[in-house]
Amino acid sequence: MSSSTGITPRSILRHRPINSYAVSSDIPAWVRISQHLQRKKPALSTLLHMIAPEGIPLHSPTPLATFVGAGMCLMFVLILLGQATVGWIGVTLDDIHYGRPRTFQTDAYVGHEQTGQPSHFVAFNNKGRIEIIELPGNDPTRSRIFLGPQLTGANANLVPVTLSFSDPQHTRYPDMLVQLPQTTLRFHNTHTTFQLQP
Repeated sequence: MSSSTGITPRSILRHRPINSYAVSSDIPAWVRISQHLQRKKPALSTLLHMIAPEGIPLHSPTPLATFVGAGMCLMFVLILLGQATVGWIGVTLDDIHYGRPRTFQTDAYVGHEQTGQPSHFVAFNNKGRIEIIELPGNDPTRSRIFLGPQLTGANANLVPVTLSFSDPQHTRYPDMLVQLPQTTLRFHNTHTTFQLQP
């Protein structure tokens, strides 16, 4: 702008406040934003005292609260260890009763005997495959092998298998029951051998 016009632009004019108490001839100092951000933040305890209403005392956690928290953590760890221990005890008891691989033996009269001695049966879990060996009349030269189901899943080779014999009609030819923890399979006695029933 030229100085000859004599009109001052409005951006240069200084406006005076209407209120008389706010009149100040001093221009406030400019604060750089970078200095403003570098101020230290108040400590947490100072903030808590500023937020907390008057008359309410602020306390650190009591020893009882610390003790209860530690007790809860200890109980959680004990529960985890207890569950692992119960599983380990179950596997160890099965190892004592059935061995590895899981094996069960029994003698029974099933009508296949010719020597007058009971037949000897051995059932075992061979890597998840259930196998039953029959020695008719305790004679190993006439042994038969019966295949059961193939077990799947974690630790399928640790599932124990047991045998029992049922003759509800009293025919002297009992059926063979293969018992697993979750199911029972029936092998029908055909007077000379056993056949798996569907």
